[in-house]
Amino acid sequence: MLRYILLGICLLAGLSTYAQNDLEDNSVTVVTNFEASLTDAERVRVNPVPPPADTSSRRQTYTIVPRPLAIDYPAPTIRPRALQRAELPPINNAWVKLGLGVPNALYADASYDLTGQDNLDLGFYGNHYSFNNNNQVENQRASDTRLGAAGDYLFDQGFAVGGNIEYDTRSRYYYGYNFSDVESDSALTFTNDEVRQRFNTFSLSTELYNGTRTQGNIDYRAGLSLYLMSADPSVRESNLDVDLSGTKWIDDSNPLDVDFKASFTSFKDTASQSLNVVSLSPSYTLLVADRVKLKAGARLVAQRNDFDVFPNFTASAVVIDGLLSAFAGVEGNVQKNTLRTLSDYNPWINTRMRIRNSEATRFYGGVEGTFRSIAYRAEAGYKYLDNLALFLTERDLRGVPKFRVLYDDGSQIYFQGTATLPLVEGLDLNASFTQRFYSMEDEEKPWHLPSLSLNAAGIYTLRNLPLQLRADLFVENGLPYRTPEGQVDHLNALLDLSLNAEYTITDTFGAWVRVNNLLNNKRERFYQYPTIGTNFMVGGSARF
Repeated sequence: MLRYILLGICLLAGLSTYAQNDLEDNSVTVVTNFEASLTDAERVRVNPVPPPADTSSRRQTYTIVPRPLAIDYPAPTIRPRALQRAELPPINNAWVKLGLGVPNALYADASYDLTGQDNLDLGFYGNHYSFNNNNQVENQRASDTRLGAAGDYLFDQGFAVGGNIEYDTRSRYYYGYNFSDVESDSALTFTNDEVRQRFNTFSLSTELYNGTRTQGNIDYRAGLSLYLMSADPSVRESNLDVDLSGTKWIDDSNPLDVDFKASFTSFKDTASQSLNVVSLSPSYTLLVADRVKLKAGARLVAQRNDFDVFPNFTASAVVIDGLLSAFAGVEGNVQKNTLRTLSDYNPWINTRMRIRNSEATRFYGGVEGTFRSIAYRAEAGYKYLDNLALFLTERDLRGVPKFRVLYDDGSQIYFQGTATLPLVEGLDLNASFTQRFYSMEDEEKPWHLPSLSLNAAGIYTLRNLPLQLRADLFVENGLPYRTPEGQVDHLNALLDLSLNAEYTITDTFGAWVRVNNLLNNKRERFYQYPTIGTNFMVGGSARF
């Protein structure tokens, strides 16, 4: 290769020497100009044709060798994206309602609830109502005052405790001497202290229950309650209740329930009396095909050397979905007649009395459902009654009428129904009706017990104004009573229409007015104790 390179160098050197010898004046003479041109050519068109499609089937297999990668990097810092929350409406802790009325009436209702406390629900409440119609009827007056606190606390372990403490005082006056049928009583007159009856009650209760669902699907509750009560003249009553209950959910629809109750009452006036009742109530509820519910159980009751077994059976079935269901059952229980329960029903009783337990076994059946937005329930039944409490008028040594409590056996056939009807937007109507037919064993009539009761209410809320209107109608038959001559008679019937209006001025303040017994029905709920007739109240309310 090297020699070829050397040979080329020598030839170039020789040509250079030869050229220098021929061109003496270094000039070039151009003889002619060269013109290059192309001859005519014919254009040939070529149409491309796609290659034939490859219809052969191929299967390819890829083998990837796993290769774990060990990457060491710090965990990233994750920050939540800030979201703008809607502002919650303010919570009102306190509520106050005050009113004044005629005749000489005062109304006050207030409550305060602690909010914002973890797992704690605590509230304080109090109310008062009094009226004085002494200008029209001597000593026709009354006063009720109640103060208390109630709360619950849920522990992190899932159980909760609750409690309530309350003091209640009620004053009633035996003004019935103003309406005596005895002519010689027309000159009777008393100071308010001479005819005043005051019931003072202090009550305390506590309970322990599961605040959340347990792993074994068991709900439990243990309660203890106590009250101490006093009345004139020198009457005392104390009561202690123990309540233990549990529910084992076989599934979400079939509970097994066990309820144990023990109630101990001591009553003392000139002598001491006691009422002790202990009961155990097991039952099981079975849901069949989401249409039929069956409950089977019993109530075992022990009281004063007596042991009873009451049935507790209920059956219900869906007849037409969403429209009609039917139910039937039988149940029995014992009800204690104490100073507290009897004075709640009739505050003009003679507190020197006997206390007894009443027994009732009820056979019932009916239908319920919803039809064109009307929610209804109708029921008919038969009750066997033992030691039913009745009230007979008697006069003390001063001629003041009071009521003696006596007991009688008997039976009752009843029909009752309830209905709720939303007529138009903002207007709701509801009503309840009960008709009872008594048959007493020894007494001629169920003294001072109602046979017919009808309650109806309508509430209308205006759309354009912050105003709510309410009307209430109460109807009850004239109650049977025994005249001083020992004859049977009936009091005048009850027909009471009341109207109420509440207007919201601001989010904090409101105003209200109420007219009671608009028809001025001076009905005697108890013999010689008529009501006060038409009365009204006006007032305001505040929440903050």
